[in-house]
Amino acid sequence: MIAPALETSQITAEWLNSVLSDDVRGGATVTGVKAEVIGEGVGFLGEVARLTLTYDSPSASSTTTMIAKSPTTNEGFKSMGLMLGLYEKESGFFRDVAPEMRIRIPDCFHNYAANGTDFMLLLEDLAPMRPGDQLASCSLAEAENALSTVARLHARWWSHPRLDEMSSWLPATDGAYFDILKGAYLGSLEKFHEEFAYLVTPEIEALADRGGENYEAMIAAGVGRLPHTFIHGDYRLDNMMFGDDPGIDALAVLDWQLPFKANPMWDVVYFLGGNLSPESRREHQDALIEGYHTVLLTNGVTDYSLAQCREDYRACGLVLLGYLVTGALETDLETLNERGRELIETIFSRYATTISDLGSGEFLG
Repeated sequence: MIAPALETSQITAEWLNSVLSDDVRGGATVTGVKAEVIGEGVGFLGEVARLTLTYDSPSASSTTTMIAKSPTTNEGFKSMGLMLGLYEKESGFFRDVAPEMRIRIPDCFHNYAANGTDFMLLLEDLAPMRPGDQLASCSLAEAENALSTVARLHARWWSHPRLDEMSSWLPATDGAYFDILKGAYLGSLEKFHEEFAYLVTPEIEALADRGGENYEAMIAAGVGRLPHTFIHGDYRLDNMMFGDDPGIDALAVLDWQLPFKANPMWDVVYFLGGNLSPESRREHQDALIEGYHTVLLTNGVTDYSLAQCREDYRACGLVLLGYLVTGALETDLETLNERGRELIETIFSRYATTISDLGSGEFLG
């Protein structure tokens, strides 16, 4: 029996022949594999590599490239991923949810997770679709597409009873998982104040302390608000691929390590607050939220008014506070590459501005 590959360096032709179906290989035998790590400074919690496969007698249906995803080699980020069970969550997603998705995601060729530490996915290579760039932001049309896409995801699982059946890997906002997040939040506050205060206002620093004093209330007032659905949890441009053809294949969504059962506006405020410049968000957010809400209605949601949608959007700004503070826990700016550091500094600043603009602190009381 061939041992599982748990990191990119362990992927061999022999192993690929043992885990890839005959359909994926097109009936041929893999004779060689070349791995190239991609997305440096982007996928903080996972190492992502493009595999190029060679075959003894390839056919038209032989898959020649694919994406391998394994735990990051950065020990700080890896410990965070293990603590939060993120690798098991992504494996659970591709096992239990992916077959029923209404949006474009990569096909999964191999899905292995064990012991809470071992993890490897082999996924469809979506090239030549182009990756999104959170730093560069996106066009208004792409933002509209992103929110329309996530609205279809939310509508599919809106208040769905099956969400509870996936509780072994899909956390709810009132469950034990958020006890772990509370510990991470409280353990991060000091470092947040010492090393990241230059990115936020004194108002946000004070709100961060209030969040630590009333963590459960902060979650309940924000992302814990009803209704609940399946949310992506890390819905940002760096986790998207864009195509030039119209329709559903114009956007594919990647990286399913952070899904939750929670209020849908978590994904919306996270996307708008972290991916658009403050100026662009202020100009377009009202219309974008209305467009998102319209797609919910056209996909079967009947119990959610536009007024409640807008109110939830403001309240869910509190989730950005959680990202701001806990993001400091294992983030050492000195060890990140240039793009990783710039990304952290940019999104932290955007989050803080969004929280202030929306008055999200009002919901904490």
